[in-house]
Amino acid sequence: MKNLTIATLVYVSAPTCFFLLFWLKPHFAFISILCLLMAFFLAIRKLNVPETKAEEINMLPLLGSSFALATLVCTFSEFGIFQYQSYDYLIHNYKFNLLATQDLPLYSEDRQVYMCYYLGNYIIPSLLGKYLSLSVIKFFFFVWCTIGLALTYTWIQVRVIDLHPWKRIFICVALVVGSYVCVIFPALHHFIPTLPIQEGNSLVVNGKFILNQVPIFTRGLSESPQHTLPAILGICFLLAIGDKPAYFNAAAYFFLGTLFLTPFAAIGLLGFLVMSFVKNVSKEGRTFFLDQVLYAIPLLIAYLPVVLFLTSSEATTMESNRALWQTNADYWWVYYLAYLGVAYGIWFLFFGKRLMQFDRDALLVSLVFLVIVSLFQIGYYNDLNIRSSVVPQMVFSISIAYVIVTNSKLIFKKRILTLGILFWALNGVSPLKFYYERLFVLKGHRNTIENPVPRSARDEYYDLLESAYQKNGKEVVKQYSLRKGTFFERFLLNKNSGRR
Repeated sequence: MKNLTIATLVYVSAPTCFFLLFWLKPHFAFISILCLLMAFFLAIRKLNVPETKAEEINMLPLLGSSFALATLVCTFSEFGIFQYQSYDYLIHNYKFNLLATQDLPLYSEDRQVYMCYYLGNYIIPSLLGKYLSLSVIKFFFFVWCTIGLALTYTWIQVRVIDLHPWKRIFICVALVVGSYVCVIFPALHHFIPTLPIQEGNSLVVNGKFILNQVPIFTRGLSESPQHTLPAILGICFLLAIGDKPAYFNAAAYFFLGTLFLTPFAAIGLLGFLVMSFVKNVSKEGRTFFLDQVLYAIPLLIAYLPVVLFLTSSEATTMESNRALWQTNADYWWVYYLAYLGVAYGIWFLFFGKRLMQFDRDALLVSLVFLVIVSLFQIGYYNDLNIRSSVVPQMVFSISIAYVIVTNSKLIFKKRILTLGILFWALNGVSPLKFYYERLFVLKGHRNTIENPVPRSARDEYYDLLESAYQKNGKEVVKQYSLRKGTFFERFLLNKNSGRR
């Protein structure tokens, strides 16, 4: 597991190295990168504890099957072979182009503002394209995503290593269906058209608050890999290492490493990291606690600039940021309970305690997180709820697949279990619809990385953002803008680089 952990930490933290190098003033960049390397080697040094025979795993077959599955899933995505790219790629492709053709940090002369966005999943393919060719960026992004997904599948298989190889592979494949419930809200809306349901499966409260899920391995991965990959890799890594004290430094390093990839993944992972910390302190006592305090010094120095950068975004002042009870909706709690019940609670109705068989503590942390995060909204479409909930949604997905493979002999013998599996299979219409539409119905690109400005569109990036998202264009611009006068902008930002 040590080499797999090293590969995972390199994958998640490499983008942060480039952020520190290009966004910070040279002396601050030197200090932060030095602390980042120190934290990395301290985390790896902890892994030198000899593994028991029970912990020894032959990684080669796991890596082989995981890379095969990851290549297949990524191939049939919008950054793969599909001749269609959804609306999100209007912005994705432009970001790739800007990172490859402009000086860093990115600066808009027209708006006189620095871009403030989590660009971790874009930066490595873009920098390779900068020095090779814009035409290779899409290929390198495909490789980048495939590696991330392969690591995810490998950690899943490590976590369920006691199962037969075909059962492990079934769990990985079953995640394409996952725990996403796609049939209930559309059915309710068909019979009760007045229900505030938008785009098929979003519950809209008083026109001001959105509660929604996204299917992880289809729409989530294909349209928003920058959010999905860090979240699913992170939770699978944490589930696999469990509460092993030797791996906690690596877990903490990974957690902060996700910030420049997507802060929503870090929000989703926080509860699991806290649970692991509490368990380790209760087992190891004062020694473990003091070790973590000392380790936190280089770790926080390394990642503090990323935290200051993200909290300097104008997104923190958006009008759509609110709590559910601030919508002035009558009976807002009914919508809240309906969403939680339909999206997550229904699985307990079918599988009951069996859902706890995979990882009871992880499922409980997931439930607590969902109960809390569903009360708050960040962004017009509630990125907080949709993106950070990928983590607990992934726990539910693995738990359901685990129930199916470990209780297969009870199918058709236990009525409720059988109904649950049939209901799960029924929700497989979501990935079927996704792949059918992109293979046979939806065609075309709005733009490309080489030519990111579509016809009849304004060519300045922020103008394009504002016109592309007509309902909330000004808020989207805020999501990409660094506030002037912040500590990061005044003291840490390398202004001389991006404004040459």
